[in-house]
Amino acid sequence: MGVIACPPAACGKGSTAVLGDLAELSVAAVKETSELFADLQRSSVDAFRDQQDAMLRWHAMWPELVTDPLRWYQKVLLESVDTAQRTFRLIGSNARAVSQAVDRVHATAEQTGQRVQETLSTSASRTREAVRRAA
Repeated sequence: MGVIACPPAACGKGSTAVLGDLAELSVAAVKETSELFADLQRSSVDAFRDQQDAMLRWHAMWPELVTDPLRWYQKVLLESVDTAQRTFRLIGSNARAVSQAVDRVHATAEQTGQRVQETLSTSASRTREAVRRAA
């Protein structure tokens, strides 16, 4: 018995469709990743600016240490709490951005997986039909 090859109509279309779907997934993942990195970089620059501003405020508070130590302590404590709150807000927004990006890539991957599965199923059916006709 001879070897029956996959009919070009079934394999060619299926391969092209699968490669196209995987290319779309890759492009979507690269786009999402670059947008995420841009968001995280903007967030880091904002955090750096906030840190510089805080350092300037701390520098301006030092003379008050000599004149009014209790007021200085109160300002330092408030500044520390404010800095901690800003840091936690930044961490939270970065975590949300990463989570949303992962969700979008996951949804795209699921859609691509379904299309690939449908394409391969159709190709397999066509190949089975060609084999049955040849036999």
